[in-house]
Amino acid sequence: MKKNKNTTNNTHQLITFFKFTVLSNAEDEVDAHREFIETNNLEIRGRIYLNEQGVNAQMSGKGTDGETYARWVEKRAPFNGMRISVYPYHEHGHPDLRLRVKPQLVQLENGTAHLPIADTSKRGTSLSPEEWHEMIEKANEDPSDKENPLLLDVRNGYEWDVGHFKGAQRPVQESFRETVETNVDDKIGPLADMPKDKPIMMYCTGGIRCDVYSTVLKEQGYENVMVLEGGVQAYFEKFGNEEKHAWDDHLFVFDNRLAMTPKGTPAADLGEKAATLECHVCKQKNAPPPHRNCPNVDCNRLFLVCEGCSEKLDGFCCHECTQATHVRPQLVNPGRYKKYASYDTPEARAARRGDGRQRRKQLRLRKRKLACAEYVIRTVLGDDEAASSSNESSSGTFAARTRSNNKVEENDDEEDDDDDEEKEEEEEEPEEWDETGKEKKIKPQNSKYLRLRMRLEEAIPFVQGDISPEKLVTAMETLNINRVGGRSAPERKKSLEESRG
Repeated sequence: MKKNKNTTNNTHQLITFFKFTVLSNAEDEVDAHREFIETNNLEIRGRIYLNEQGVNAQMSGKGTDGETYARWVEKRAPFNGMRISVYPYHEHGHPDLRLRVKPQLVQLENGTAHLPIADTSKRGTSLSPEEWHEMIEKANEDPSDKENPLLLDVRNGYEWDVGHFKGAQRPVQESFRETVETNVDDKIGPLADMPKDKPIMMYCTGGIRCDVYSTVLKEQGYENVMVLEGGVQAYFEKFGNEEKHAWDDHLFVFDNRLAMTPKGTPAADLGEKAATLECHVCKQKNAPPPHRNCPNVDCNRLFLVCEGCSEKLDGFCCHECTQATHVRPQLVNPGRYKKYASYDTPEARAARRGDGRQRRKQLRLRKRKLACAEYVIRTVLGDDEAASSSNESSSGTFAARTRSNNKVEENDDEEDDDDDEEKEEEEEEPEEWDETGKEKKIKPQNSKYLRLRMRLEEAIPFVQGDISPEKLVTAMETLNINRVGGRSAPERKKSLEESRG
């Protein structure tokens, strides 16, 4: 177990570890871990994922609670010999504890269950930090030389922006899960048309993504695949304090530090001296870590920005985003936003909310009216053509068709629904209609559908000769407006005829 020293007033520890193995029952393993934590009253937060292929953890603990737990895990037979990194810190690095079974220890397109990641012979050759340090210079020589290795960064693109090994190109993919396809892309992929015997040196933050991806490359026929054992964190532990290390700038990490120096301290501790990264806006190398999130909820870009551009754009990533209405308050300190729902004061919500939610609500209402209009045309008029058209686009009960029509809108609005001060009252569904077209009894609490149907039936005489759900709904709405305005029946009829003309 490697500990990293820090000069701050440390009361917590940040800990990472992973181990590929074979677990016969991951659920039972999770229960054992949870019982150990609860029995020993350990204060631990972070992400601890297990499945039949092993464990992956990024966590923090109060005092030495995290180290106590990590040592207990390492002593369990399936996890013997796993590497653990410990970084002293002054607070928790994660908001809560997520200890559970997860289908993938790392996210990769098409999953990882089919990959032999627990078999060391099927993974890339591990290089110690010392071996990696010796080979890195050769990797930076003439890349056209078949003997010189290709230096492959398999992290996310935004991680590369914070720092990387000298000579490594920015990853093609913005997300590691896309690695399998993007790296072999015949136009931009670094492995496109590459000989299968070309040496490949891969690295990532802690080593787990490299190990997983190396099995993919081996299955694709690449013969000489090498990975940095323990990832960049292990390299920092060995060479981070040396002036001639091969790393440029900082390391992106997945806790609330967001970036750390080669010496293992939070990059934010360097202050102005850390402002050496490329600004997303002005492209000058004057931006400090860590990343910021764009306040525009619909953008949410994780980006680096210098102080001047941040002030100029009020914290947004571009001018277009400054015009957005669906926004969160600008962060006082750089970092990631919490979920939109976390900013839950009524005043803040009212200030941030634009008219998008209202537009979507009106669209959903319009679709429900159209679905009901289809039913009225089909059952009341007995219009075979309308019935055929309705059956092509929908099936089942009116309620089922309504759910189908609104499926896309509901998916788009999931985030908004979480943020509402109050959930919209869920509408009761009407009783279904039988196959003969005769109406079953509608429950009293569903009378709003009955009223809607009656209004549509009233509007039918004004759309004769032009039967369509859209025309019927328009006629119904015009009748409602006239009714509210106190117009008589002849006046309502005249208004409808004028609107049709």
